[in-house]
Amino acid sequence: MPGHYDPLLVALSYVIAVFGGYVALDLAHHSRGGTAGQSLASDLRNATGNGPGDKRRLAGAALALGAGIWSMHFIGMLAYRSDMPIGYDAGLTALSFVLAVGVSGAGLFAVARSRHTNYFKLPIAGTLTGLGIVSMHYVGMAGMRMDMDLSYDVVLVTVSVIVAIVASTAALWLAFRNSRPLQRAAGAVLLGLGVVTMHYTGMAAAGMEPITELSAASVGSADANRTALPHAASHSGQGIALSSSLLAIMTGMGTLLLLSLAMLSSLLDRRQQAERSAEQEARYRAIVDTAVDPIVLIDDQGIVESFNHAAEKTFGYLAEEVIGRNISMLMPEPYRSAHDGYLDRYRRTGERRIVGIGREVDGLRKDGTSFPLDLSVGEWHVGKRRMYTGIMRDITARRASEEAILRARDEAEAARVEALQARDDAQRADRAKTKFLAAASHDLRQPLQSLFFFAHALSDKLEDHPAAPLLASMTDSLNGLRVMLDSLLDVSRLDAGVVKPSVTDFALGPLLERLAEEYRVRAAESGLTLRHVPTSAWTRSDPALLERILRNLIENAIRYTERGDILVGCRHRGGALRLAVLDQGIGIPADKTQDIFQEFTQLANPERDRRKGLGLGLAIVRRLAGLLEHGVTVQSAPGRGSGFFLDVPTAVPRPIPKPVRVPAELPDAKGLIVVVDDDTIILLSMRAMLEEWGYEVVAAVSADEAIASLLNLGRQPAMIVADYRLREGRTGVEAIRDIYGVCGVRVPAVVLTGDTDPARIAEVQRSGHRLIHKPVSAPMLREILTTAA
Repeated sequence: MPGHYDPLLVALSYVIAVFGGYVALDLAHHSRGGTAGQSLASDLRNATGNGPGDKRRLAGAALALGAGIWSMHFIGMLAYRSDMPIGYDAGLTALSFVLAVGVSGAGLFAVARSRHTNYFKLPIAGTLTGLGIVSMHYVGMAGMRMDMDLSYDVVLVTVSVIVAIVASTAALWLAFRNSRPLQRAAGAVLLGLGVVTMHYTGMAAAGMEPITELSAASVGSADANRTALPHAASHSGQGIALSSSLLAIMTGMGTLLLLSLAMLSSLLDRRQQAERSAEQEARYRAIVDTAVDPIVLIDDQGIVESFNHAAEKTFGYLAEEVIGRNISMLMPEPYRSAHDGYLDRYRRTGERRIVGIGREVDGLRKDGTSFPLDLSVGEWHVGKRRMYTGIMRDITARRASEEAILRARDEAEAARVEALQARDDAQRADRAKTKFLAAASHDLRQPLQSLFFFAHALSDKLEDHPAAPLLASMTDSLNGLRVMLDSLLDVSRLDAGVVKPSVTDFALGPLLERLAEEYRVRAAESGLTLRHVPTSAWTRSDPALLERILRNLIENAIRYTERGDILVGCRHRGGALRLAVLDQGIGIPADKTQDIFQEFTQLANPERDRRKGLGLGLAIVRRLAGLLEHGVTVQSAPGRGSGFFLDVPTAVPRPIPKPVRVPAELPDAKGLIVVVDDDTIILLSMRAMLEEWGYEVVAAVSADEAIASLLNLGRQPAMIVADYRLREGRTGVEAIRDIYGVCGVRVPAVVLTGDTDPARIAEVQRSGHRLIHKPVSAPMLREILTTAA
């Protein structure tokens, strides 16, 4: 392009390009975190991502770079001196400014947003910045309006593009390779030189040709949108016009002012950030130094960089003694030798053993003692540096507590085993007791049964004999003994679980009235008054088992009351009923109210008077109440009496039909009875009694003997009565089964036994035969035979 340049304006354009480049690079580098201090708090802050402030600084950097290179271009254009007037299109000039800010700013964004200098992104960022400079220049050139036709030398244009891209890439590399301000200044100088070189190379590439008359008209019409820059001469009627030099200087000064304000703002921002960093550093130090747990910071070589007060107290070292040394000094062997190798292996393989996991290790104090630590390690990065934060806790007390808990658990386990052993011993003793009672009951019932039968046979023959009263007394003694054995039997039956309650709704009034009438005579014989309170209440329970409970409680009250009254009744209590048996007897000490429910416990019978029972009545009450799910409680005061209470559910009352009594008549016809018992005395006594009643009897000591007799008679029995224990280990259940096989039909059968073993009781129950325990009275046996007939 013909003409020449003003040297001062060329120099001004270069200064503005360099200053704008430095402001832009400085803001971009600051947004990247490159100006952070060396404090740990700053490192921790820079480990996080870019915030809104970083984005604003990047936008300011793009605007500074665009304004600098655009201003340089505009001043460079004004520095050109030509004989022809030159104007500029307002739209293209504005577009050139937008391109300078947008495209070159995109290059800054690309490199500044990356935490590390990426040698793949750097050429892209340099190319974007260079293209922004080039596009700004040639769009600005296209906005020139003059009476000349522009053309460009392709070689020079290519050179200008290459210069812009190479200079931009080199400048970005210098500015962002580290955080030194001198590097950024060198990058700004190089970038400014590249912008100026590109500009004047581009100007040299432009050629001008005069416009022909044919095209002058069209050019003239296009001049309507152009802005003419007047020469120094003034024209009449147009006022005063600015010269090119003055306009260039004013543009340069304005640009420098704006860039200076931007730089000042950046410096103020850095100062505030430094103050915030110092505040954050102080806050971090306050948190770390006041923490109750030791906190230690190390680098990826294991060198300690921070050691808080808690760590000093725990390890016994001052911070100055540890900082700058390897963390392995705080570890006993084998941790000390393995630590550096672990860090190296972690850097190479990424294999985690502590980092991000945590575990229990041993620490080493300054005095050489080791102690257990709970260690957790976190990893973080500052630039290319890898840092580790170790938070520790002395768990000596916790370890001691755990060991104490383990010892206590072992002791508890030993106690549990001992308790189980004691329970097993108690259960064995209980089973032995049950077996003893069963055996003793059986052995006692055998002779007692024969005595019953012989006494009944004698009573028929000695009805008017002078010895009849003696026989009656003997019969009463036998009945007392039978009651005692029945109590033993009840305990065995309940322990065997063969007692199944039959629950129904029934009225309590008739039951209490009948019991009161029955026991009123016995109470009067002992000089006592038995009263009962009538009631219309209904309950839901097993009538027979509930009656047995009440009988035992009333009998117990009569035995242990010497004078006074006994009261039987019930009252409503909440939504339930409470049955009560109250006496004015000897009472029970408070510490013995639970002992009385144990077997064979009698507080006021040291001489073991059989008239006061065996101490099984309340034990049976407790078992039956538990079976029926009724609560039993006792209240007593020594010397003032006792009260036994039974809580039962209520039921809705129903009308009670009047009973119709049908007189029982014994059948005239007598049948054949088969009796099987290996005890000869019982066999003879039962045969004599049955024949006295008019029955035909087949008496045998075994099933085979009974079968042989039946085959000889050729008759079918009406009933079979068999003892449970027979000779050669056989049982009455098996004997009945063998006789059934000969008869071909199932006839009524009764099993007699003196055995109270729960297993025996359950076996007979499963057979379906009726079970009668010895001693059986003559009236009971007659009733059984009558029912079977």
